[in-house]
Amino acid sequence: MKRGFTLAEILVVMAIIATLAGLFLPTLRKARKRALNGKAKVAISCLETAISMYETDFSDYPPNNGEDCKNLVFLLQGPVVSSFWHGPYMRFKERELKDGNLVDPWGNSYLYKYPQIKHFNVAYLLYSNGPDLIFGTEDDIVNW
Repeated sequence: MKRGFTLAEILVVMAIIATLAGLFLPTLRKARKRALNGKAKVAISCLETAISMYETDFSDYPPNNGEDCKNLVFLLQGPVVSSFWHGPYMRFKERELKDGNLVDPWGNSYLYKYPQIKHFNVAYLLYSNGPDLIFGTEDDIVNW
């Protein structure tokens, strides 16, 4: 007598697994989206703290060249040759940088703008375009 599973038993188990996967995948996607948004918010908060320390030492916020974060990353990480510089204010992991820019969880550069005149409650703008990669939509992660 041979032992083993019949084709019908295997198909029933596969159907059960497929049903369970169908029930849990949307929940897992929502949890992943919340986690990535949280990661971007924490990164912006950490950058704000580092920028504040820079401003304490230099009495001004870091200047920027364009809206990307390349110059900001350099100024926060250093070394900057200056008697005022007491950094590094922040360290970045290699996987967080792409071409010298700090990237958000979706692989795009965080954007930094100083000086700015768009929002009066903050001195500088620091933001991520969010998961849809389009600025000005409701999923943007911003500091204002």
